[in-house]
Amino acid sequence: MGIFFRFFFLLLVLSGCTSVIYQPDNVLYALPEQYKIKHDEISLKSMDGTMLAGWKLHSQKKPAKILVVFFHGNAQNMTSHFTNLAWLTDYEMDIIVFDYRGYGISEGKPNPKGVSEDGLSFLNFAYKDFKEGNYNNFIIYTHSLGGAIALKSMEDFTHNDEVNLLVLDSTFLSPRMVARQKAFWPLSLIISNNYTAEPELKHLTMPILSIHCTQDPVIAYELGLKLFNSITKSPKKRMWSFETPGHGNVFFVENLKYRKEFVDYIGVLN
Repeated sequence: MGIFFRFFFLLLVLSGCTSVIYQPDNVLYALPEQYKIKHDEISLKSMDGTMLAGWKLHSQKKPAKILVVFFHGNAQNMTSHFTNLAWLTDYEMDIIVFDYRGYGISEGKPNPKGVSEDGLSFLNFAYKDFKEGNYNNFIIYTHSLGGAIALKSMEDFTHNDEVNLLVLDSTFLSPRMVARQKAFWPLSLIISNNYTAEPELKHLTMPILSIHCTQDPVIAYELGLKLFNSITKSPKKRMWSFETPGHGNVFFVENLKYRKEFVDYIGVLN
């Protein structure tokens, strides 16, 4: 067992832990058309030239007044994750969802530096679309690993003052914290924090909505609460806690009650 553990530990060091942190695939799970949603394909170069794929999902109601940028969670790709927010298109909301490098048909392999640059590239793309589309609100919605990626990407985003709402759904600050919480101490020692947002989170000066299940089996509630309490510069922050077990399932529990609450919450942003 000792020899096996040392060999496994060496593999993690040599791989930079990317195969543990990131778990993408290129399976096509669903298409927007299956939900009667019109969409545009997006092809965008990241900062190092890596080609990334995304979709713009169009609201059923015109004109759309809100643009939502979705940083999806780990595993699979955007063709499975977009379904978490697809219902928003029933309202006056367009959604931009994208795949980090190595996910879906996006080129490359995921790594901390690369995915943070991917996030920044799509934020800049979405902001340009926000301005040209004459939307009223610009919302960044993050889920799980997507939250950690977005928090870093937003450090270099120059339009944080125009973000009307940042949603932190079932997320955390750094993969190292997740490894330690799950008692994977050897793994946590070799996970770099070089491309994790600074823990002071001084750049989060927009309204914040944090969402976390108290019985989340993937990302412990305590990590979401710690992240929420670390945010001190937001003029308005709120945390929704709910008990139905799951990870990122807030809009599918308790007879879908949080869908209405979210729409109502957005309605009072202005």
